[in-house]
Amino acid sequence: MPMETINEQEVAPPSGRNGGSNSNNASALANTEDMEAKKLKRVMASRQYSQRYRLKQLHYIIQLETEVKALQAEVMICFPRINYVDRQNSLLRTENGVMRQKLSAYTGELLFKEAQYEGLKKERDFWKQFFAVQQLQYEEINLTTNPGYRLLPLNIDVQPSHPTGFKSTYTESPTTPSPNCSTIVDEKESTSDI
Repeated sequence: MPMETINEQEVAPPSGRNGGSNSNNASALANTEDMEAKKLKRVMASRQYSQRYRLKQLHYIIQLETEVKALQAEVMICFPRINYVDRQNSLLRTENGVMRQKLSAYTGELLFKEAQYEGLKKERDFWKQFFAVQQLQYEEINLTTNPGYRLLPLNIDVQPSHPTGFKSTYTESPTTPSPNCSTIVDEKESTSDI
């Protein structure tokens, strides 16, 4: 807003009796000019502040646009890598699923084999005990019927009883001994050979 200029004629006191009122007008006019100057100063300061603020905002926007462009370029560079890693990840997940299935199958097979092994071990122990009982019975029968014969012991680990608690009560002796079960030696023949 342009400042109004005051002519000297308007400011000069008129001649006559109203000299006191002119001094009031002059002080009011001076106050008005002072207020106009302050108002003009405030308006100019406000305009300068607004201009600086707009420039700062423009600078900030330009900086943000530069950062966005840099990030977009980085995304374009990293996008193929991300796709590659995603594909590798999906392949590894598929492979992991296959391995888990194999592990589950092998675990089931292992449990089955362990149970089968335990069953065979119990059966082996049972047959060892059964064979030892049969051998003792056969030896007792041969010693009572033929005192000249003796039964050579075989090296077999014998446990006291079957794991299921079954104990053989077989009392009938076989008529002919099995060649696998024992070896019969005639004491008379063995002493005559010497």
